Amino acid sequence: MKAVVAIITGSIAILAELAHSLFDMLASILAYVGIKKAEEPADKTHLYGHEKFENLSSFAQTILIVVTSMLIIYEALNRIGVPKKLEAAELGLIVMFITVVIDYFLSKYLHGKSKEYGSTALEADAYHFTTDLWGALSVIIGLGFVFLGFQIFDAIAAMVVAILMLWISYGLGKRSINVLMDGSPSSELIDRISRIIASTHGVFGFHNLKARHAGKKIFLDFNIHVTPKITVRKAHEIAHNVEKRLTKEIPNIKQVTIHIEPSIKKQ
Repeated sequence: MKAVVAIITGSIAILAELAHSLFDMLASILAYVGIKKAEEPADKTHLYGHEKFENLSSFAQTILIVVTSMLIIYEALNRIGVPKKLEAAELGLIVMFITVVIDYFLSKYLHGKSKEYGSTALEADAYHFTTDLWGALSVIIGLGFVFLGFQIFDAIAAMVVAILMLWISYGLGKRSINVLMDGSPSSELIDRISRIIASTHGVFGFHNLKARHAGKKIFLDFNIHVTPKITVRKAHEIAHNVEKRLTKEIPNIKQVTIHIEPSIKKQ
């Protein structure tokens, strides 16, 4: 619908929304591929699994948004200098209203699923439709002014769409890079992990806690202190209980590596 109306009206704002929608479709494909690849088990070349492929997919979507936004801004600036009279602006308004309704329900559904599954790729896809929604509203306002005879607002609306896309891409890119660079989970989650470790029976302390994200999964590495009077079997049992509690209470934890040390405290 956007493609047809963009041709009929000659609106750069609708053309910007068309480009946005095309990249939304491509982004959805990348999200699908990223999620499918992330679910693949570890193999000989990726011993820790493929979870980060989901973040790589999200980062690729970010790059696509940035490139599209810059092209739209460039064309809109040229159009501001030489405003073009639009044809059948009311037809563009109808299509944009339909777009708003579709984008609202799609973004709401995807945001819900991204929280349910903890998926960065679905989160990225949800934000694409959210920006499409706000972009469509901007185009509606712009076309409303065009309908009243102010042709320059078509280019202004296109720039608003592009700026919205850049703003969203910044947040998505930042989160993706953080995970790809082995960024740690939130301080609240680290505190929760610490409490679970410290409260496990047989643990007299811990140190050197390290945590990193890989897709929606979390990898942990830390040292626990146990009494030196127990057997290796018993120490292993304590470490196993720590791991069991962590993976049960925080399902996103995929792997826990625990190093056992004798406690120097009085037992």
